[in-house]
Amino acid sequence: MQNQDHSCQQQLEALRKEYEEFVYIVSHDLKAPLRAISNLSGWIKEDAGSQLDEETQHNLELLQNRAERMERMLNGLLLFSRATRQDLDVREVNVHDLVQDLALPYQQERGLRLHLHNLPVFTTYAKKLETVLHHLLQNAVKFNEQEQPEVWLEAREQEESYLFTVRDNGVGIPPDAQEKVFKIFFSVQSRDQQENVGVGLSIIRKIIQFVGGTLHLHSEVGQGATFSFTWPKTVSA
Repeated sequence: MQNQDHSCQQQLEALRKEYEEFVYIVSHDLKAPLRAISNLSGWIKEDAGSQLDEETQHNLELLQNRAERMERMLNGLLLFSRATRQDLDVREVNVHDLVQDLALPYQQERGLRLHLHNLPVFTTYAKKLETVLHHLLQNAVKFNEQEQPEVWLEAREQEESYLFTVRDNGVGIPPDAQEKVFKIFFSVQSRDQQENVGVGLSIIRKIIQFVGGTLHLHSEVGQGATFSFTWPKTVSA
């Protein structure tokens, strides 16, 4: 039994080192050449100026945009890989106040209207809950063609958890995409139509699974989306 425990510990240590090596490669070795491509294409365009024909200018812009998109995808991959390894501080959270703070930029930029009901004050992984709510609010506004985006957010107390429901009046998600949206880098719309890394919902699901909760999506095209997730009342510090 002792030998088995030692073997498991060695495997975990090997996995930890492999993970750290992966993070370093993504953070440094891959991002550096991408930045160089983006910078060089920008300098070529700037130096050549009017000597470039319209098609060449367009191709340089595409090259620059693709390099910048790849860097955003690498940043998203890093966020996803760290979703359950960082921000493990446990403290009291006033969810009503937290949501109001998170929504303020969207209220100023898009006139977001909030409807909050029965949100708890409890002790939990504060930053992780903030990350989940941030991505849900961000998606509710980003994928919304209404003149005034609206979000309804409420919680219902259960025996061992809170059931949070976040509903919006956005564009909705097609039935055939409702499972795919939780996969990393998936985007319903073409990235040429709307720039979107496609990592937010993947991070949300990973965090909710980490805390032992469940996540469900209900949506119809043109009728907004409703995300429901459970979050435990107590967590281990």
